[in-house]
Amino acid sequence: MPTYPSRKRFALTPAEIVAEYCAERDDDFLDAVITAAALVSRADNSVQPVEQAQLLDFVDRHEFLSVLPRAETLQIFERRVGELREHQGLAAAMIRLSRIAGRCSASLVVELCEEIAAADCRLDPRERRILALIRTVLGGAPLPYVRGERAMG
Repeated sequence: MPTYPSRKRFALTPAEIVAEYCAERDDDFLDAVITAAALVSRADNSVQPVEQAQLLDFVDRHEFLSVLPRAETLQIFERRVGELREHQGLAAAMIRLSRIAGRCSASLVVELCEEIAAADCRLDPRERRILALIRTVLGGAPLPYVRGERAMG
């Protein structure tokens, strides 16, 4: 039976997350951030400009993610949204996310997803389901479903 650290990985400080990211720095993390943003944005079948702006704001606030120009980040985001429309698009996105499962920095992806879901001030049930799926794939507990909830935060 594997041993687990006594401290939950979703309870780490931003400094600890940055340290882990720098130690394991690769393209998988940024790809997971953009993929997760596309998943949540696309969940209600309508990608809003405010959701794209929230992604860029999130990347700007977490400077270690700002490795690409903003235009290129949006280009990758739009490509991911397009891929979600394809056959097996959701499965491919889940594979991308699973590459960072178990990392302490996965909590940052969940934080981004929650911000994007709340960006349009309305939490669609489909967004809630995709948030739960993302949390499950990344190793956190799914959010409980609350009927009739209109906004997060």
